[in-house]
Amino acid sequence: MLPSRRKLCHFLILSATLTTILSLTQWGIPLLSWLPTPEVNSLAGVSPRYAYATFLGPRTVDASSLEADSNLDAASDPYFTSVRLLTYQLLHSPKTQTHVKPRIPFLVLTLPSVPKHQLSILEAEGATIVQIEPLDLPKTFDQSLILNSRFRDVLSKLRLWQLTDYDRVLFIDADTILLSPLDSLFTDPELSVHMHTLHKNETNSFAETLLPSEYLLAASADTWGDQTEWLKPGHPEYLCACFMLLAPSEEMFRYYQSVLNSPEAPSNAAYPDQDLLIYAHRRDGSMPWRRIPVEWSANDGKLVSELVGGVRSLHVKAWDHAEGGNLADERTKKLWRALLQEMEAYYKLGH
Repeated sequence: MLPSRRKLCHFLILSATLTTILSLTQWGIPLLSWLPTPEVNSLAGVSPRYAYATFLGPRTVDASSLEADSNLDAASDPYFTSVRLLTYQLLHSPKTQTHVKPRIPFLVLTLPSVPKHQLSILEAEGATIVQIEPLDLPKTFDQSLILNSRFRDVLSKLRLWQLTDYDRVLFIDADTILLSPLDSLFTDPELSVHMHTLHKNETNSFAETLLPSEYLLAASADTWGDQTEWLKPGHPEYLCACFMLLAPSEEMFRYYQSVLNSPEAPSNAAYPDQDLLIYAHRRDGSMPWRRIPVEWSANDGKLVSELVGGVRSLHVKAWDHAEGGNLADERTKKLWRALLQEMEAYYKLGH
């Protein structure tokens, strides 16, 4: 290669590198956070029993009408679009994909009412579809709070504990945006090790007999409003079922079912799965939960990027006309749209 052409080549590579660095630092992402960590590299050549997972239910409208409409625009279902984006980010994006070889699979737990064409798209793009049956809401729950809510089907997320082909599952809510890889959470010594059940004198005999001897549940904290308040010492911790590292166990699944069918079941539960886990893994109980630091999953990208120098994922709704909590600011919406364009460009190239 002639010296002038060699210089031009070096200049182009340097320009691309600087562009990537600027993009990462704009979001406060540590520059090396997207590289494989040593502990993850140590898994190379081993068949890991790890899995990423999310849950996809039908839209909160008449599911039968959606199934009949084969021309339904995928973009009109934001949660389906979000699962597509998670599939791309976990399995294909150079910035956020799993680096473990063979790669960690991405499981999408789906109910029978989810439109079949959506499942076909997700499967073609690399997701592993896991068909599950819904779980009935306990009679003690206030049905009026859940019947027409988008949370009506989320109790089915407890089926995660039946995925016993895997040692660890990292569950991520569909409305999540990745900013860097998450692989090293599976081997984090502070979060990924089983805990021994504290066999206290439970007041209910069934609970004492059905408690498993060990368990694993690490989760992020549910937050709302100003994220800075949640970083102050003494702020109450509130388990969020949106980002959880767990060890599947049929024994644990049966325990959860027993709680749901007992007088101890949470009443007036607007968030069925989360309210159950908050009770079962309360701090003063036999199986207290571990908190995953906010750096792994945050609900406020703007403030957290300034406070802790960057986070690995954002649990926010970044689509237009989103409802509920954890609504994205304009900066995060812009990122969401850019990632969707990146995803579509990737698939248009025939990947």
